[in-house]
Amino acid sequence: MDTEKLIKDVVVNVMQRLESEKVPQSKTGSSQNSNQENQARASSERKVVCGVSVRHVHLCKEHLEILFGKGHQLSELRELYNPGFAAKEAVTIVGPKLNAIQNVRVLGPLRSKSQVELAKTDCVILGIDAPVKPSGNFEGSASAVIVGPKGVVHLDEGVIRANRHIHMCPEDAEYFGLNDNDEVDVRVPGPKGLTFNNVQVRISPDFKTEMHVDTDDANSADIVNGTLVDIVDASCIAPLEAQMADANGTPPDIPDGSFAGEITDTNVAKSVSNSLASQADKQNGDGSSEDQQVSVSGDDRKIVITVEDLKDYKDSGIKLSDNVILSPLARDEAKERGIKIY
Repeated sequence: MDTEKLIKDVVVNVMQRLESEKVPQSKTGSSQNSNQENQARASSERKVVCGVSVRHVHLCKEHLEILFGKGHQLSELRELYNPGFAAKEAVTIVGPKLNAIQNVRVLGPLRSKSQVELAKTDCVILGIDAPVKPSGNFEGSASAVIVGPKGVVHLDEGVIRANRHIHMCPEDAEYFGLNDNDEVDVRVPGPKGLTFNNVQVRISPDFKTEMHVDTDDANSADIVNGTLVDIVDASCIAPLEAQMADANGTPPDIPDGSFAGEITDTNVAKSVSNSLASQADKQNGDGSSEDQQVSVSGDDRKIVITVEDLKDYKDSGIKLSDNVILSPLARDEAKERGIKIY
């Protein structure tokens, strides 16, 4: 038996059969096949890039001018992947515990209402009970004090923990078969892989497709900027309501002071208030200031040095101590002016 000839005959027969089965396709048929191919591809390739959203602040024009001065405009530090930019300006956030987190980046452009976006860990530090909300949804949101180099804003509402969401362009939404405000499940690969539920899809022609998670979610799954994640179907898993253990099974609360890093002096709110009250006395003569209202109590009066105060330290320099707080922007400006800090 000639095996080689047999193989050649089989190949010829298969090719002839394929040629005979070819049928000209109409434009409609081509379109249908294209859609089917897209659906098949979407079911097998459902990867999107993920970015880590660090705590940040969005400001309205009124609050920007209170915090940084009349007529101030945001200075762009770098462009973001999705529309907007990280500004050079940064603020301090103070919570009910009178702990504070410094160097919280302001994102531009300006918005109609100010908003602070934090992670759960940030909220524990500050003592803020911020709910999980989509950006711009202020109903039931928390409050905080925002401290800038030239003023203080008491934000009555607008402090949230941003929900997990995916910015998506219309072309990718069509590819994935998704609509605006759909919720999907997203799987993260790797040694700490997990599946995120309740991920909101937000569609706009201005968006580039990118998932956003906060730093707590990112750390839990070892996500860094640029990690590829998969949109999956976890509908087979029934959603669960949040549940709490009983008193005997509940672990103790995290003790105050257990976090280090960017926590400032616990009296920073009082200190800033004292400084602002002193400035208001000079400007108004009666100590009143509608835009700068933070209650002050106790005798823990300290010196807060802002950019405006640097002229007083041009010759003597700035001596840091337990009673002296130097704002981050003032520190940077002092170095540029050659003012000694010791």
